[in-house]
Amino acid sequence: MYLCTQKQILINMQQENITFNDMPQMLAVMYAKLNELGDKVDKLIPPKKSEEQQWFNVADLIEFLPTHPAEQTIYGWTSARKIPFHKKGKNIIFNKAEIEEWLKSGTYRKSEADLENEAMAFINNKRYGRK
Repeated sequence: MYLCTQKQILINMQQENITFNDMPQMLAVMYAKLNELGDKVDKLIPPKKSEEQQWFNVADLIEFLPTHPAEQTIYGWTSARKIPFHKKGKNIIFNKAEIEEWLKSGTYRKSEADLENEAMAFINNKRYGRK
């Protein structure tokens, strides 16, 4: 069997004198080079954060939401509990996965006033609705 060193194969590749006997060694060299390039690319590209662990502050949320609402609107939604949020100290933060789910479902957490209004409407319908 004809064995060549990587250097000899690279010289043959540059001269374009590639024989059928050189093909297995050339493929091995190309495979090794491809792995080296893949390792270098992996080092250059930083790993992405897990989407479940991505958090937004109010400014980031404004950019993320398709309607780009005003800051006061977002604070109004949080006080009415219409949007999922978390408090970290004094800061309000939003989980990306929860926001995406909220956008897809179109539902929101109801405020206490909304729940009371629904309860009163239900009681009034039961009491006076049927006869």
